Amino acid sequence: MTRLSPRLPFFPDETPLSWAARLAAFHTGGRLVPFLNDLGIALMELVAGATEAITRLCEIADQDPDPVLHNTIHALGERRFLLRDETFAAEMTIGPETRFCPACVAEDDVGEYRPDVSRRGRLIWRLHSIRVCPIHHVTLISRRLNKWDDIAHELSVLVPEDRRALLALAKTAPIQQPSPLQDYVLARLEGRSGPAWADGQGIEQVTRATEMLGAVLQFGTQAKPAELSMTDWNVASSNGWSHVRQGEAGVQLGLEMLQGRALEQGMVGHRNRFATFGMLYRWLSSPKLTKDPGPIREVLRRHIIDTMDTKPGEVLLGETVEIPRWSSISSIAKSSGVHPLTLRDVLIARRAIPAKAKDQPCSATLVHFQTGHEVALEMRRAVAVTRLPELLNASRPVVTGLINLGLLAALHGDNGQKQGKVSRSIDGLRVEALICEINRAFLKVETAPAGFVKLAKAAEMSQVPMEVILIGVFHHHMERVFRLQSEPGLGGLLVDPQEVKSLPAKIPDKDMPFVL
Repeated sequence: MTRLSPRLPFFPDETPLSWAARLAAFHTGGRLVPFLNDLGIALMELVAGATEAITRLCEIADQDPDPVLHNTIHALGERRFLLRDETFAAEMTIGPETRFCPACVAEDDVGEYRPDVSRRGRLIWRLHSIRVCPIHHVTLISRRLNKWDDIAHELSVLVPEDRRALLALAKTAPIQQPSPLQDYVLARLEGRSGPAWADGQGIEQVTRATEMLGAVLQFGTQAKPAELSMTDWNVASSNGWSHVRQGEAGVQLGLEMLQGRALEQGMVGHRNRFATFGMLYRWLSSPKLTKDPGPIREVLRRHIIDTMDTKPGEVLLGETVEIPRWSSISSIAKSSGVHPLTLRDVLIARRAIPAKAKDQPCSATLVHFQTGHEVALEMRRAVAVTRLPELLNASRPVVTGLINLGLLAALHGDNGQKQGKVSRSIDGLRVEALICEINRAFLKVETAPAGFVKLAKAAEMSQVPMEVILIGVFHHHMERVFRLQSEPGLGGLLVDPQEVKSLPAKIPDKDMPFVL
């Protein structure tokens, strides 16, 4: 096989395309595509990093293929690529855009009379997360001609400036320190290890997560990716890396900072996740997200469940929330069919939320979901105290005694003394349970046994308070209690007045009502 002569060696920091373009200029004085056609190598094969195309070019140019393949970004199909030991999506690269450091290109020209041969495209310039030259600290410049062969990244075409113009360009470009994320990416491609949490995910995943978290922290929730400059992204990457390098705990701290800012800015409601997490949430919640973003999504998902308003059955960042931890009063009220202000008042009375909750919107007040849901269900089952005498077949004093003793608990927890419909209501399940207890626990008779009377009569005859009699009946301190078959509820209960007289001595102090 005929080999190209003289030999033009491959530089350890350049790309195969850069070397091929320099070969074309060196041996033919022309551009890349005609040169490859003469060699029988398709440009698209070289762009895709096909091993056969690389090894054939190396063989013709008398070049060891190992360093060239080491710098080759191989296309794996379905917009996936491989560089060394790292796989990533197309978005990890800059695509047809070409980036360069004018100071580096100017240095390539030193002592050379053929810029088209001396100028080389660095491998790191092909990576999207590399935005600052690690040598000169110059922010990279982007070029694109919007032509089909932009994919060849030919510096001789895209960077026609002479050395003097390049140095002037370098002076006007923003100077900044490379972000530590950029340093991490380059070190990882060289096989060096970094923080465990970062190393445990794909290089593209950790890069994107760091950039998006940092962008929201640095530029606020209104910032949009397309509106950020190369300089902005470098600053954002530095901010994000300060959290990501600390692992999940560091990311969690960043999320808490964003929440704190939202509260300071008076953001109302705990469901406005876009206003709290900005582009980070937009990215992770997008229906167009087809790639696994890595553990950042689960960290944010758990954080939202642990600290924000969620609903049962809602799809949150790709997974269904089965049982929320927290929900706003508004969300629980809406799903349960109760009024949010009424629910709020009951929760305050139950001490499930602080009294100061009255001073803020229901959408901005979180309550433990299970607690709020149970209270809302109780409200839906609420039975007005005024209906209890009819339902229980009991006098008002008897009903009052049941409530005072906690045998029937008012929804608000203050024994029915507050005003309002719910404040004067009892959980319907408690009413049903009491009726079932009466039917189950006491022997049914057709007529009253000799000496046995109803509860009100027994209280009158024995001069024992009704609350004490009710304790004796329902705490089973009385040996015999009957119920009339013909009369339901409390009105049918029969007790012995003589046994009632002895109740105060038989009932333990801990069971005695506060009225005695």
